[in-house]
Amino acid sequence: MEKFIIDGRYGKLLAANGIQPQAVLAKANLPMDTFAHEYLKLSESEYFAMISAINEVTDDPLLPTKLVASDHIETFSPPIFVAYCSKDGKHFLQRLAHYKKLIGPVTYQITEDKNTTTISLSTLNIHESLPPFFVKGEFAFMVQLLAKATKKVIKPLKITTTFSENDTSIQDYFGLNFTLDTSNAITFSNHDLQIPFVSENTSILEYLEPELKKRLADLDIDDSYGKRVRNVLVEILPRGEFSIEDVARALGISKRTLQRKLKEENTNFQQQLNATREMLAKNYLLNTSMTTDDIAFLLAYQETNSFLRAFNTWTGTSVQKYREQHN
Repeated sequence: MEKFIIDGRYGKLLAANGIQPQAVLAKANLPMDTFAHEYLKLSESEYFAMISAINEVTDDPLLPTKLVASDHIETFSPPIFVAYCSKDGKHFLQRLAHYKKLIGPVTYQITEDKNTTTISLSTLNIHESLPPFFVKGEFAFMVQLLAKATKKVIKPLKITTTFSENDTSIQDYFGLNFTLDTSNAITFSNHDLQIPFVSENTSILEYLEPELKKRLADLDIDDSYGKRVRNVLVEILPRGEFSIEDVARALGISKRTLQRKLKEENTNFQQQLNATREMLAKNYLLNTSMTTDDIAFLLAYQETNSFLRAFNTWTGTSVQKYREQHN
């Protein structure tokens, strides 16, 4: 099961903001000595259980912003510090996106146009929704470090969330109202992201990045059953085979054993099937001129409409719009 490294100072950070670390651990069903370690190794479910627990034990809507306003927050992990040593906001966000999975179960998708850059958040498990507390903390983290590194006031142009946010204090912090949408995303002006960082440090980058790249390579060596299931599905879906029995037979194990192995990784067969279909669908749409009928067939859908409905559920948009937006 994949683990993510969290700085052990997190407990002290909570205490400094009036949150009892032990209360958080108890509510999250985590070991009471979790914060006693220099570095925490948490699974995806443990990580979000901790985040949800923090939200439940506080009534301060600004706590996500206060946690990231801590002194030396940029030193909480090498990936963050490397990003902080970039030349400007554009490279800062690119490095954060590149190394993010070393420090948490979330990915950044960056899209740019002539005047703006948008960063969208998603979990590594695409079927889990991000806790609002976490989303607000991530956005505040970006705003905080951009301002700290440039010595300028950097405010986003737009924030969209999958949840309704009506608290005026948090909206005042960002300087805008949140827009309810199908994704959690924050948009900055490209002009702001081109402001030079006073924290730029090429020596630190040259020293730390080789090790971070090695960590990423090690992380990508995924021998999980989820990965093995996806690899099999890529091979057998075009043949119209997509049942758990088909995959278990290809792996040489029983259906029951496969179900148990996936459950141990906090996932299930349907999630892996959907994730594989989504990945393949996006690849076909972006890199081929195949029709939706052909794609539906290769993904083992009996009806094209079933594929179209599924794609809308995965992405929040239609196949046609997705292809137009990315070509």
